[in-house]
Amino acid sequence: MKLSGKEVLGIDAGTQGISVILWCPDHMQVLGIGEAEYAKDYISGLPAGRLEQYATYWSEALPLAMRRLRENIEAPIETVAGIGVTGHMHCMVRRNAQGQKPWGCHMWNDPRGSEESQELSKLFGEQIPARWTVCHMLWAMRDPQGDWDQVTGVNVTSGSLVHDLTNEWVIGPGDASGMFGNLDASGQIDRIKLQKVDALLKHRYRPLEQVVPRVIPAGEIAGRLTPQGSELLGGLPVGIPVAAPEGDQQSVLIGAGVGELELALSAGTSFAGNLPCSTKVIAENESVNVLSTPDAKTMLMVCVRNGTVGFANYVKGLAELSHASFNETADRLTELAADIPVEAFGTTLVGFFQGENVAERPNARASLHGAGLEILSNPGLMARLLLESPCMIMRYGLDRVEPQVGKVQRVVLSGGILNSKGGYAPQLIADILGIPVLSRKGDQEGTAKGAAVLAAYMVAKSADPGLSDMSAFAKSTCTGAESTWTPDPERHAAFEKRYQEFLSLLSTC
Repeated sequence: MKLSGKEVLGIDAGTQGISVILWCPDHMQVLGIGEAEYAKDYISGLPAGRLEQYATYWSEALPLAMRRLRENIEAPIETVAGIGVTGHMHCMVRRNAQGQKPWGCHMWNDPRGSEESQELSKLFGEQIPARWTVCHMLWAMRDPQGDWDQVTGVNVTSGSLVHDLTNEWVIGPGDASGMFGNLDASGQIDRIKLQKVDALLKHRYRPLEQVVPRVIPAGEIAGRLTPQGSELLGGLPVGIPVAAPEGDQQSVLIGAGVGELELALSAGTSFAGNLPCSTKVIAENESVNVLSTPDAKTMLMVCVRNGTVGFANYVKGLAELSHASFNETADRLTELAADIPVEAFGTTLVGFFQGENVAERPNARASLHGAGLEILSNPGLMARLLLESPCMIMRYGLDRVEPQVGKVQRVVLSGGILNSKGGYAPQLIADILGIPVLSRKGDQEGTAKGAAVLAAYMVAKSADPGLSDMSAFAKSTCTGAESTWTPDPERHAAFEKRYQEFLSLLSTC
């Protein structure tokens, strides 16, 4: 393979590992992928329930992912036209006056921040979910054993990586909205909100206006690769432009190339459905999160915490017992699940294994109803229920979105669920939601692809400042071989009855 140097790099720092892709804008395709897991899932030895990573986990995994990308492509990557970076949202990263990040970073799924969420929601006049960065900031600022007086900067995962690559302390609009909620009229983190938090802490610390990152909109250059950044990326030339860092959900939205009333659904450990809209919405509860797109438009998100996590753990357990591989076990269970009748022998699973904020039950536990001997004799039944439950929860969230903005027209699907054998899981989503589901080749890496498309947009806009807006660019760029799953009318009608049963069981959780 011969490279032109016009390719762009997309970097995605997920919860468990980092992915790097090389994207060709001319041919609109992924040329290669490199992946690396972090040294640890979380920092060990923390008090029970606390989930933190060190920022070094992400930067230290990057060289290995780049090396594997080069091996995958089997061609020298001498340069790229631009670099895009994305990462798991809301994670609280702190730096000191020396530019170091010695503190653990509160992860998006860390349980702290619930009391702060209620307090800040009242203070700001909009719902601020507990996982958002400002809730963890307020917790840390009040921690009697903390050392917030040494903190000179706060950012999130993507912004931390861009800092490692460029030495700039910046963020994109979408990731910024996941820190503090709606941005101000200038597109920056709302200074009035910052001042309210300062006052709440009686101005004990450095003003937050001096601590938060500067917001850089899509299409602008956030920084350029430094010698340190070049080393992390295996010797790419110093000076390569880096796009504004964005959240994983905004990147999924861009990689899907969706338009108004089209849902970009990233289906993996969690299910995150992202819907761009022109309607101005103020978040009122946890069911629907209001965020910003990279070009500072409204993005509504339904985030189902319990996505494929139940199915994955079930597969893992059976794989260990059978001494088969994870993929072999997953495929066999999917085959068995496909043979289960829609009514599932009268069995319903409310799969709130980790609580479920969409249903406003953060402390709920999973419950199984109407189970007979089939649940013991046919592992395909449990597999079906574990895949069905997150689709039901997503349906519940969309039922709360649509009255505000209109009926969702189609779903553009990305993520690991596309590996489901025979397209079983995507068809299940279509049948339960009653909406056509589409995917494109390469969308298993939809998040990194979105970061690459943002980098390509930055490069194109630098060459032509009059370029069309970002959403039009993404829609024209994200094309390719498509697969579509259309709802089966009879199965959808049967799943509608199951959905009503599911709703009646929510009160028991």
